[in-house]
Amino acid sequence: MGKQLVCQLKPGQTVNAPFVVKDKSLQDFAKKPGKYLSLVLGDASGQVQARVWDNADQLAQTFQVGDVIQVEGRMESYQGRMQMIIERLRPLPLDEAPVHELVPHSSRDRGEMVQQLHETIRQVSDRHLRALLELVFGDEELMERFVTVPGAKLLHHAYIGGLLEHTLNVVELCKCAANLHPEINRDLLISAALLHDLGKCLELEGTLTFDYSDVGRFVGHVVLTDRLVNDKLKQLPDFPQHLANLLTHLLLSHHGRREWGAPVHPVIPEAEALHYADNLDARVQGYLAERTAGSDSESNWSRYHNLYEAYIYLGPTGMEEPHSQDQGRLL
Repeated sequence: MGKQLVCQLKPGQTVNAPFVVKDKSLQDFAKKPGKYLSLVLGDASGQVQARVWDNADQLAQTFQVGDVIQVEGRMESYQGRMQMIIERLRPLPLDEAPVHELVPHSSRDRGEMVQQLHETIRQVSDRHLRALLELVFGDEELMERFVTVPGAKLLHHAYIGGLLEHTLNVVELCKCAANLHPEINRDLLISAALLHDLGKCLELEGTLTFDYSDVGRFVGHVVLTDRLVNDKLKQLPDFPQHLANLLTHLLLSHHGRREWGAPVHPVIPEAEALHYADNLDARVQGYLAERTAGSDSESNWSRYHNLYEAYIYLGPTGMEEPHSQDQGRLL
């Protein structure tokens, strides 16, 4: 019998299971002296808010964010969302933890995704671009990182294999753009789609939880991608300079705007197509992740998202009726 998963927890239920600590902070009680411990705990199925009311200062010193803790407690509903009230906890050594149940993974088979990646490379007809792709994805150490790290820390594809999944999704969207607009350079666009987030292999680090590395915070994945690709280009002395300039432009401009982290704006149609394909996949997956995270909510709407500048609807999008809420009427 597997461990209790976050997605299975209900108000009133007792809990005795291991979880990864996603966030930890000591907070002041509102109406009495002292502090309580506020936690975000997670596993492969999601995450949940948790509180420790007693001995918070002492217990907070026994573990860090990223550790696994075994908790005993109960679930309750608070302001429309579930929270866990922890009565006992202890740090759990990693070799005793069910890691496969604690870390979210892509729902897609990794082997099939890697096969799709290599098949896409074989379909690139330009010999220079194909040679570059084979060199990049033939680097075993880099490839091991590429198939492991998430697509982002929090916002989209935030799970093991998320970067690979996101990359393949962007490739498929770019293929659609190339089919609709055959005038654009298909090989250039597809190659850039495969490479556009390569720097995240260096930007993100971790095992049970992922965070930004020092170089990730100082430099960011857009510039790191440019560095990685140009290091490989140096090993291909016959690679045409103009083609290298075009590819570099797509990689540097794929965030679309300077305020979104792009050193340059897209100035060719291939760069514009890559930017919107990347943004489309990231934002749709982000909305879907918010719907999943809000599945335990008693509201049909999420909290306000500054990134999306919206409250996200969490209810059904088919013929089903949303669960009823006290909405009042204008008379």
